[in-house]
Amino acid sequence: MGLNCRSAVLVLLAFLCACGGAWAQPVTEADLRSAEQQYRAEGAATALPEFERLAKQYAGQGDAILAARAERFVGESHWRLGDFERARLHLESALAVFRGTGERLQEARVLNVLGLLEWDLGNYGQAIENFEHASGIGQSEGDARLAGATLNNTALVYDELGDYDRSLALYEQALARYEGADFPRGESDTLGNIGGVYLLLGRYDEALTYFRKALAISESLQLAAGMSIDNGNIALCHLGMGEIDTAIGHFDIALERARDAGMRKEEALWQRGKANALMYKGHLDQSLVLHRQALAAYEAIGAQGLKLDALHDMGRLHLTLGDLLAADRYFQQALEEARRIGQQQVVTANLLALGDIQYRYEQFEQAAEHYAQAAMRADEAGELNYRVLSLLSLARANRELDRPEAASGDAARALAIARDNGYRHLEAEAHFMQGELARDRSRMTDALDHYAEARSVIASEPDPGLLWQVHYGAAQAMIGLGRRLEAVAELQAAATLIESVRERLKEERFKAGYVHDKYQVYIDLVRLQLELGRTGDAFSTAERLRARNFFEQLESTALPVGPRSGRQRVFALRERVRQLQKALAEEQELPRPDRRQRAVETFSRELLLAEREYQAALDEDRGKGAVEMADAGDGLAELQDRLLPDEALLEYVVGESHLMVFVVRANRLEAIVEPLDSRNLAARIDLVRELVQDTASEAWAMPAAGLSRGLIGPAMETGLLAGARHLYLVPHGILNLLPFALLPADGDPDSPVLVERFTLSYLPAARLLAHDAEPTRTDRGLLALAPSRARLRYAVDEARDVSALFEPRADLLSGPAATESAFKSAAGAYAMLHLSTHAYFNADSPLLSGLELEADDNNDGQLEVHEILDLPLQARLVTLSACETGLGSGWLNRQPAGDDLVGLTRAFLLAGSGAVLASLWEVDDRSTVTLMNGFYRGLKPAAGGADAAASLALTQRDLLGSDDYNHPYYWAPFVLVGQNLRLQRPGEIFARR
Repeated sequence: MGLNCRSAVLVLLAFLCACGGAWAQPVTEADLRSAEQQYRAEGAATALPEFERLAKQYAGQGDAILAARAERFVGESHWRLGDFERARLHLESALAVFRGTGERLQEARVLNVLGLLEWDLGNYGQAIENFEHASGIGQSEGDARLAGATLNNTALVYDELGDYDRSLALYEQALARYEGADFPRGESDTLGNIGGVYLLLGRYDEALTYFRKALAISESLQLAAGMSIDNGNIALCHLGMGEIDTAIGHFDIALERARDAGMRKEEALWQRGKANALMYKGHLDQSLVLHRQALAAYEAIGAQGLKLDALHDMGRLHLTLGDLLAADRYFQQALEEARRIGQQQVVTANLLALGDIQYRYEQFEQAAEHYAQAAMRADEAGELNYRVLSLLSLARANRELDRPEAASGDAARALAIARDNGYRHLEAEAHFMQGELARDRSRMTDALDHYAEARSVIASEPDPGLLWQVHYGAAQAMIGLGRRLEAVAELQAAATLIESVRERLKEERFKAGYVHDKYQVYIDLVRLQLELGRTGDAFSTAERLRARNFFEQLESTALPVGPRSGRQRVFALRERVRQLQKALAEEQELPRPDRRQRAVETFSRELLLAEREYQAALDEDRGKGAVEMADAGDGLAELQDRLLPDEALLEYVVGESHLMVFVVRANRLEAIVEPLDSRNLAARIDLVRELVQDTASEAWAMPAAGLSRGLIGPAMETGLLAGARHLYLVPHGILNLLPFALLPADGDPDSPVLVERFTLSYLPAARLLAHDAEPTRTDRGLLALAPSRARLRYAVDEARDVSALFEPRADLLSGPAATESAFKSAAGAYAMLHLSTHAYFNADSPLLSGLELEADDNNDGQLEVHEILDLPLQARLVTLSACETGLGSGWLNRQPAGDDLVGLTRAFLLAGSGAVLASLWEVDDRSTVTLMNGFYRGLKPAAGGADAAASLALTQRDLLGSDDYNHPYYWAPFVLVGQNLRLQRPGEIFARR
């Protein structure tokens, strides 16, 4: 949904006209009135210096009243510019003067502005008290303008609290006060605020009527602030009605006026509005930039009420981008704060949003509970737009819960309300939902009619986020009708829309996150193409996302750094994170009686915010270097040309109910489709990973054999692997966590395991095999590191032994010498890198995952993913001899956006390494020493220059045949990812060809 409509009301604020008597030159009251006129017409930024000058001169002349009046405007200008602390200082100073001199009307005017200040800060009780006090003075003194303005502003607070009946009554009273008072500016503000109530209630046509009347007055008076606010609110109405381009046009006018007048709050508000409009058009990257700017502005000025809406918007955007962890944090924070200060509509919005999080996690019952609460609240408040959203969300949840009647009723009611109120986007969503429900009942023709209606409704303002779903639904209906060729076209249209959005994203972690819940389009397209006998097209589709995810970044690893100021900001934020980490750790290490729980909570909260800002800064900095990419293509012919006769490539696609396997040989391409439930597959992989941890048991063998029968058996039985000795594996989804090496090759628990039959290596995409890597140009062979902080008992021994194998062109950094700074400065000069240390994962901020090295004066010892991506590596092999280094930043079901792109393995590949040796679970320290020694001995020139994959396979077989380490727990977790490598001459490794 678009920008939270509450914010429309927040900026329609009424100000008082100052009036008084005449006074003498050289500084007169006329000067103050002239400055006020400048303030109304040009904004606070222009008028503030004049108010400050006048306050000082009045004070110098000994005129305390005029000095206080000027100071009141100084305070009001600072408030308008978002400097709340200075605003309060000047306003309270002026208030003290007016109370001391009995200037009652001036006192009321200051109280009015102080009420607005408290309102912005979320102190609603104090705001109402100030307004009511000011209103009482205005009525007793017979000042209709003052009485009307304070009634108007009191109503604003009740809008915020969701009491719309009361606020509308107060606005009507304010308009009545203005009758005969010749106060068009106040009338414009109140008209706009009444429009704001209707905007909040989703009654956009009525809201537009009031906003246009307000704009006419603002334009006649040439009020910059009013024109900004009125255009912005008109834009919000058009946004709610699905008229996106019209909305963007008004937002641009509102932004220009706000910037000219120095209105920081309003500028941030319209940035958010435009950001949400851009979301509808699929411009997510631009939307993210604007949302970040708005949130930063609100945090800087302490505008708590507006900040809650910004937090919600950021959550919505991250949900769209597939970053569920970040989205959940934003929604939870907004909900907690909204409940604390009583912002009722924000509570409703975030209940809906949290329901969407539960829905994405497939916790449909919990999602339905959130949606039901939101629907009840929307009903009570009369918020029609949230009522439609709640009904549509309930329809989705009830559909998943197999409650078709309830879902149909929800969708029908949503469609009726949306159609009656001009909610075009929501009307299209309702048609789409009815199409989905008709398809569930096998009424395919009806479903296609609803999908066509959805497309028709948003034809003039296409929303790629909804439209790809409409194409996908239509494809499913056409398949049901046997119209498979048309279904292929619909699926291809859906994929094109998805990629049109994805290709505009510059931030690495969001590229995969955005498509995370859209993979089914490609999976279904692969299967349908296979059914039609289009095996080559199906393989191209399977490679389509893999190639783009990986190769877009592989070919842009030499990212240009941002401006120096940007790099300084990144450094400053990193230091803030480090300081907070240190402070939190020191506090937590104190004995419980001395530990300050409030300090722990504060440090934890500030650390989370600092990490979020640091992540955003890193994303923004790296995004500046993004490059445009041509279509990756599948490169099948080139791939087959690179495959040797004894090599085969298996590329997997995991569907909900079927597994598709492409078998590529030098002279053929075949595909196998096997019925296999994806949830069952995940459970079996999880079981094997769990059972293999018990080194005294062989219980892992039976479920591993079952997996082998589904994953390898069909290719073996059909002879597609005949003559193959080397398998390249391109896993998909959950298969990335399975060590294929331990699978019994014949599907029998007692048969030899796969690594005994084949040499294995892994690829993130098949196309990587055909990617020409530059040969290493260095005489320095290997750099081994083993920091003390990893606390791995045998790590130093392992690194020393590995280094000794490649002397004299090898170097060792161990213990305190294995610093992050030393590694960064040396890493680019070596053909091989060996790191014996622990990895750590930050699921909330993936780019902050990394490896533990030693700290020094220049670096903290945490080699983070974003720092790895910036390394100018020549290494053809990087070995991560640590725990779980092959995993991404999450586990089986807790993977943040872009997980497959920011894991440590891919980070080193993207930094320039040809291949990475990593582990899939926590490894045994002592057995790893043995494995690493065997692996590197196989790479020595004297050993015949075996390639890396062959050396790993030989070493794993040796351990399998040993007495101490024959259990797969010890040898199976290590996988070689990337190009196969061959040692060409002493001390140097080149790409295989």
